[in-house]
Amino acid sequence: MKKLLISLVSVMFIFSLAACSETADPVDSKVKPQKKDSLTLKEVFEKTTDASKNLKSVHIDMDLKQEMTAPSQPTPMNINSNMSIDMVLNPLAMYQKMKMNVEGGDDATQNQAMDMESYLTKEGFFLYDPASKQWMQMPEELSKQILQMPEQQANPAEQLKQLQQFTDDFSFKQDDNQYILNLKASGEKFDQFLKENAKQMMPDGLKENADALNNITFKNVNYEIFIDKKTFNVNSLNMTQEMEMAMEGQKINLKQEMKGTYSNYNKVNEIKVPKEVKDTAKKIN
Repeated sequence: MKKLLISLVSVMFIFSLAACSETADPVDSKVKPQKKDSLTLKEVFEKTTDASKNLKSVHIDMDLKQEMTAPSQPTPMNINSNMSIDMVLNPLAMYQKMKMNVEGGDDATQNQAMDMESYLTKEGFFLYDPASKQWMQMPEELSKQILQMPEQQANPAEQLKQLQQFTDDFSFKQDDNQYILNLKASGEKFDQFLKENAKQMMPDGLKENADALNNITFKNVNYEIFIDKKTFNVNSLNMTQEMEMAMEGQKINLKQEMKGTYSNYNKVNEIKVPKEVKDTAKKIN
């Protein structure tokens, strides 16, 4: 089951983001309602895409709840993760802190708690191992592969752009401050879209393993996207999904609920690996 947990974390990392002629319907607001905005969904997509062209950095707070069931497990395995991420683009660099709690599953995974911290820059991929209380420098090839990931994948608006082909399936609403887009997706076309999207996110060095995605079936996925009316930046992106994975000779069902908020647009400073981390890190070959 440890292999399943490692594979699940890998999936988390890889998947780690209405009709066009209709305007947004208003929703209840605590603030006195203003005049209904006349922008169409297509126009909101276009303005959000234009705003994303100026993105240089962003801060992301993410909560992720997962429930995994498998025939070999006596009870479902529940994983709760909280992540705080600073990200800079061009060149891509990232600093992340994550708390992960694991409950249920088998004896090897029950009641695990991990506080993890990592840096990813052109200097390498550095990961703090809470078990050994030791910084580790991951293999150079791994950091190069991750840094090869398209920078667009780190941009929430680019993730929204990829969903534009499903505009007819969106509901489109607004309150006084935000446009609210909802997409409830299921069926083969969304399954294929999510798999293709995952392949695009993969670094070139890992695409030889892309066939593993054929062992995953996306049953359904729901998106809820909040876009700021003034800046057209994505304020938050919520997603729930259910998938089935064939792994180690058994079928594993995974339910995920993700809530992500985006802030500090273009205000994140340059990310540098502290000297102490570089000096004390144990190199992993």
